[in-house]
Amino acid sequence: MESTAAPFRLETLNHDAVLFPPTVPEHQASDSAFRITVPIRATNSPLRADCSAERGPFRLEQAKNDPNSMQITLPAPEKWLGGTRDEAEPDGIDAVQSLYVLLADLDQLQQKGCFEESASIREFILQSLPMKPAESLFYSYGYRAGRSSVDLKPGMRLKIERAYFQGAEAADEEHTTENSIGVGAVTYDVELSGNAKIHFRQIGNVRYSPRSLSQTIQNGNSDLSLSGLPQESHYRLLLYTVLVANDHKLSAAILGADRDSQLDGLDEELRKHPDAACKYAATAPGVACMEFDRFVALTPQIEVELNGKTKFLDWGTRIRDVLPKDSFKALRIQRRFMNSYSDVHFDRGDANLLALPLISGDRLTW
Repeated sequence: MESTAAPFRLETLNHDAVLFPPTVPEHQASDSAFRITVPIRATNSPLRADCSAERGPFRLEQAKNDPNSMQITLPAPEKWLGGTRDEAEPDGIDAVQSLYVLLADLDQLQQKGCFEESASIREFILQSLPMKPAESLFYSYGYRAGRSSVDLKPGMRLKIERAYFQGAEAADEEHTTENSIGVGAVTYDVELSGNAKIHFRQIGNVRYSPRSLSQTIQNGNSDLSLSGLPQESHYRLLLYTVLVANDHKLSAAILGADRDSQLDGLDEELRKHPDAACKYAATAPGVACMEFDRFVALTPQIEVELNGKTKFLDWGTRIRDVLPKDSFKALRIQRRFMNSYSDVHFDRGDANLLALPLISGDRLTW
């Protein structure tokens, strides 16, 4: 488990704990932009033209004298972190919105023949952004409190739990613990097929509690149709319980598309039209969609290693949730950065680390 790669670093910036990824230089000035370089698979396409894009504090351009690399300019840590807190900038530039526009530009540059594929460059940019520990799900899964969606990636699981009540057609307010008749749960693996596209594989049968509930359900479990979604390059879970008013019946939706930028655009629009997920998505060509209505909870799960044992934990689980008492000073964390592992360096006296959410592949030992 020894790692020779540059580490993640938990440091203090303007009195806030911030997790800096391996690509941020160790002595990077907090008020200065910085550049990083990512290797690419260059093409020999005759369409190859100007391979650059600039949006706000972000810039992407071909590395000088190296057709197999792209140089990326990222905003000063202070500017970026201020943007994630929705703080207004003097220049009027929204750093977070600029990022999403630049990510959409990636697809355009790929179509121009600048590189063979854009997904790894997108991942590299996202994983190179510093974040506060409690907000660091953003660079792995695209989740922010104001953008309530989660990228579903291969290796994850999705747990679906649906509550059932007597009088299924009764008004919402009549559904209480008194007329609850049980819960049905089913789990799916998020898998990558041979053509590098995502599909959902059901694990076992629906688990009913109480077991007799399986004899009561008249129309089967509609959640089982998730396996029937077409294979797509990218899938995303929209958490509508955060976005939708109480009088709406939609709880969640899963969207799939060939490009992440398609999902980014739909994500933005569906926050404006939160009661019509698949109806609205149907207007976009090549998008798969499945809605989950009423009393259902969808929980992504991630695979981590705790003292050498592999476990699946609910997405959002923090270090403090799994670390035994009095183990903090002996804790070691390794986290994936792109295709390799890096140590996470932190001050043994800094309890801010305990708020760090775990992500797929994390290794913890104590």
